[in-house]
Amino acid sequence: MSRPPAGLVVWLAFASCSRGESAWRAGFVNAPVAAVAAQTTGRIESIGVREGERVRRGQLLAQIEAAERQAAVAEAQANLERARQSLSEAEANLAATTPTQRSAAADVDKARAALIQAQLDFDRAERLVRDGALSQSELDAARSRLDQARATLASAVAGRAGTGGRIGAAEASVANARAAVLSSQAAVDLARAQLAQTQVLSPFDAVVVSRNLEEGEWTAPGTPVVTVEDLGRAWVRLDVGEGELGGVRLTQTAEVRVVALPGRVLRAHVAEIGVEGDFALNRDVKRGRPDLRTFMVRVQLDEGGDAVMPGMTAEVRLGPTPPAAPPGGPQVTR
Repeated sequence: MSRPPAGLVVWLAFASCSRGESAWRAGFVNAPVAAVAAQTTGRIESIGVREGERVRRGQLLAQIEAAERQAAVAEAQANLERARQSLSEAEANLAATTPTQRSAAADVDKARAALIQAQLDFDRAERLVRDGALSQSELDAARSRLDQARATLASAVAGRAGTGGRIGAAEASVANARAAVLSSQAAVDLARAQLAQTQVLSPFDAVVVSRNLEEGEWTAPGTPVVTVEDLGRAWVRLDVGEGELGGVRLTQTAEVRVVALPGRVLRAHVAEIGVEGDFALNRDVKRGRPDLRTFMVRVQLDEGGDAVMPGMTAEVRLGPTPPAAPPGGPQVTR
């Protein structure tokens, strides 16, 4: 097979550059990593996952011994039930006491009416005695009924006051019982939260990278137990030389080829551009000329994240460079 003329090769290279096509750049797949740590002190009772296993958000990764905390929850729950029972009794007592207040008020009204009538009867008897139409004994009887009516009213008023005191005490008992229920409920919530801390859960859909501890080992708050990676947010790291950095923009489209997935081209976009230079791409020992450094560019995969694994070799081709935003925000043409 004969080679194409040199002029044609040059023309093809020029045409490719003029269309804004960029070369494939080497990189490697990465993903967000979480070293899921224990929230409490205790002995690892079980670790139910293995390296390479895929887990779901909220899935149990490891269990710390929880017998004492389970007992604390049971005790707090029992205290809450007792507090609720006391509240029910206090409310029942208040409900039984409240009607007596209405009865006591009615007794006072009745005794007051009887006193008014006894006073009228006594005044009438007194006039009749002066006129000689009634005997002294009948006046004495009217006075006795008046004194009795006064005593009955005083007793009714005192009874109403006592009933008010009992109702006040019953209301105070209800208020105290309700406060005890709230306090007991808070204790239950705290005990349950402390029990939940004995479970090490996956923070997102992920793959298990490593088991940092084994069953029977002791852990403490902040100690990593299982390390997981979020494959749903896999990305490719590129190290772009500072001379080419001007052609990279955020949200710029990209294509990704993964060596482990031959024949597939995955859609992606530029998600982050580093602001600090990293290692030197070309080191120049000539005096007065600086080294050319690289900048990290994160290319986020828009598809196929579950099919790639961190550390895989990938190639990235950036799409056309979008226009830079004008200073001061977007401009409106008229």
